[in-house]
Amino acid sequence: MKKLLGIVVLGFLLSGNAYAQTIDFAVRISEPGSISSLMGTDLEIEILDSGSMSSLLGDTEKWQVVGACSNTPNITVEIIDTGSISSILGDAKKIEIVENSIFGADKKICITNANDLDNDTLRILKLID
Repeated sequence: MKKLLGIVVLGFLLSGNAYAQTIDFAVRISEPGSISSLMGTDLEIEILDSGSMSSLLGDTEKWQVVGACSNTPNITVEIIDTGSISSILGDAKKIEIVENSIFGADKKICITNANDLDNDTLRILKLID
């Protein structure tokens, strides 16, 4: 009887579809001009295309967005436009979003407020097509 119970429990454990993934940061995205943006962010980032000069020269950090999460955010980030003052002055960290870790992501992150973001931001983060 104990063997049968053990087999059933083991079957439930092995057949689950849920999986855990290790992340480096749980990131909250702050929209430019929002109240949370005015209160301050931890980091301003500029998201670059994979074919950009900075990306090709290796001046960027590669992040893989593994999805949405319910974690408490470790960091609040504001995505800035490439023509903004922070971008021109070089204050913003340059980030390339990679879709899988085969391309060697430097950091794996999840987005804590993905439900609050507009479709354009979700596309930039490669969470939707």
